[in-house]
Amino acid sequence: MKIDNVKIKNFKSLRDVNVNLGALTLVTGTNSSGKSSFIQAILLIKQNLETIHFSELGIDESNKKPLNINDNYVRLGNRKDILYQDVYDEKIEISLSVEKDQYFDDKDIYPLEILFDTNTLQFEANEDFLENSAHYSLNEDFQYLQTNRIEPEIFYSLSDEFLLNNNIGLSGEFTAHYLAQNRHNMLDIGALKHNNSLTNQLLENVSFWLGEISEGVEVSAKVYDELQKVNLTYKYTYGDNTTSNYTPLNVGFGLTYVLPVIVAILKAKEGDLLIIENPESHLHPAGQSKIAELCAIASANGVQIIIETHSDHFLNGIRVATKKGLLAPEQSKIYYFRKDKDELETKIDEINIDKDGGIDRYPKGFFDQFDEDLDKLITW
Repeated sequence: MKIDNVKIKNFKSLRDVNVNLGALTLVTGTNSSGKSSFIQAILLIKQNLETIHFSELGIDESNKKPLNINDNYVRLGNRKDILYQDVYDEKIEISLSVEKDQYFDDKDIYPLEILFDTNTLQFEANEDFLENSAHYSLNEDFQYLQTNRIEPEIFYSLSDEFLLNNNIGLSGEFTAHYLAQNRHNMLDIGALKHNNSLTNQLLENVSFWLGEISEGVEVSAKVYDELQKVNLTYKYTYGDNTTSNYTPLNVGFGLTYVLPVIVAILKAKEGDLLIIENPESHLHPAGQSKIAELCAIASANGVQIIIETHSDHFLNGIRVATKKGLLAPEQSKIYYFRKDKDELETKIDEINIDKDGGIDRYPKGFFDQFDEDLDKLITW
């Protein structure tokens, strides 16, 4: 199920925003401009929908449930912390518009309404909603990877519960366990198969895509039942020579940091929703561009991805993928978040990519630092 639109009112710096989402949505902008708040608003919906058993509700039951703003996905403090400044007499509203699919006859808007005075979550409990609520993209088939991801270790934790839900954790902390248990699984989306891979097996393709970051690398994972831990290792092949296995402590930091991103995308199936913060972190520019290409392929084949990024290389990777025909121009959305001088409210500029990878507008501050620095170097 695809989310078409997100509307937010009075949530932190987001006074009144209306954002259409694409198959691939890039959220970028200056620091403290509201990007993370936009992601948090969606996660707040996820966090609260998880605790409601819609199938057990009746039509005549209350459609107001206690609001949880401090849990696994987001910890936002108290109500005062999340309300747009100086609007204490108004309420926060967050609503999603979901695309028509096999479960719903028409496009529906499913509102999560946060009532400031009563601290409740409110939704419309009609028959169609309750009957099909299990098919929410926010209540299943969902993977969120936060900025702070797993660091190099010799052993990683196990979680059968997360793996049963096809989830690798908010920080990708169960990535190694997922690979160990599902290494022979076939990719659900054949288009994600790397050109050099001979099969559609997950682990083989993870290694080949990881090889776009560090050439010749191969990753493996093994569970040690007696320790209740999983070991992650890397080795390299150069021509006829293959190295010993290295722990994550003895290879580049970027490999382990990007591994959950690659696994999350490759394990996805049509209809999944991925939210990934800063997939470019700790990667060489060429690697950033390749991760963007992988995201573009997944999005073109039915996986909805929302990316928060500060990387012009990631953006340019999407532009190149569009020009190569891997992603149609209308499948991507780019939003630049900013605040005007002395203003608290977030402003959002929509930027479009054409079929040749061109961009229709360049708001001030939108990846223009290279040009500004170059101008200074030339004029000095």
